[in-house]
Amino acid sequence: MSKAVPLIAATVVSLFLTFASHASAGDASQTVTSHGLTVYFGVVPAAIAQGVARTHGDAEMHGPDALAPSSYHLLVAIFNSATGDRISDATVAAVVTRAGGGSQTKPLEPMKIADTVTYGNFFDLPPAGLYHVTLNVTKKGDTRPTQIDFAYDQHFHQ
Repeated sequence: MSKAVPLIAATVVSLFLTFASHASAGDASQTVTSHGLTVYFGVVPAAIAQGVARTHGDAEMHGPDALAPSSYHLLVAIFNSATGDRISDATVAAVVTRAGGGSQTKPLEPMKIADTVTYGNFFDLPPAGLYHVTLNVTKKGDTRPTQIDFAYDQHFHQ
């Protein structure tokens, strides 16, 4: 992991907090708690996340794939609901499904930010859509993933 990744991730989290204030009315906090886990999530335009990465020398954040104009960066932070401890050693995958459309499945890669871990990756989210997101979180030592579901309304991020 390059030395620029913590700075990039911190910038993406800062952007995530800015965009989080525009969450859909049904989920104003962009937080979901289920199966003993609390997930904070955010979505920022990929061009912003990638631009920050390039500025700091990490042009291949989440791989070298070319991004579509409708690409966004999904970022999640996962905590134990009972203890508040951050889950930093899990394997996380996301299935993002557009209402009435297809789905995309990708791993969410760990991103270290100031000694904490969030998970993220790029997804193609054409504007003005409602998306269903299923996270599959496999904590270290678990044999089966915990499934967390939430909705994301792209109408607020055009």
